[in-house]
Amino acid sequence: MELWTFLISMMPIGELRFSIPFGMISGLHWFDAFSFSLIGNSLITLILVYLFKYFSLDAIIDIFSKIPIIGLIFKKWYDKALNKSVKFKNWTYLGLALFVSIPLPITGAWTAVLISSLLKLKPLKSYIFITFGLIISGSIITFICYNFSNFLNYIFINDQQIKDFIKTIS
Repeated sequence: MELWTFLISMMPIGELRFSIPFGMISGLHWFDAFSFSLIGNSLITLILVYLFKYFSLDAIIDIFSKIPIIGLIFKKWYDKALNKSVKFKNWTYLGLALFVSIPLPITGAWTAVLISSLLKLKPLKSYIFITFGLIISGSIITFICYNFSNFLNYIFINDQQIKDFIKTIS
């Protein structure tokens, strides 16, 4: 499950917001799920930051626009990132960290990398601040997942209670 947690965290949809709950549900300890997710999401961030620097953003847009379905998805993602980049123009690096630290859809590392590219920010500094945001976001998700599962066990029925209930009605 460690490998799957790591790989899921690298995907553009979900990122560590999905891989942490996946890892914990799959039986990983909360710290392992957090660690593998953070490493995977940080690694893809590092690759993307330098990929966007090495290739121009226009070249990447041209490549993706030629692929039928993926081009449409990329165009929508690009437009959303462009709108969000205007809001973060004055905040730059701190804005990237704050943006990524909010554990909501489309506020992940992939979008932050695109925003940093649109704002022409330095790749290494962008990577550091995006990773800091990932640590905050991952901590929030881990806290919610860990405590929510304990809360459900406390409030709702556990396995033994279900078995006891079945015996009483049989």
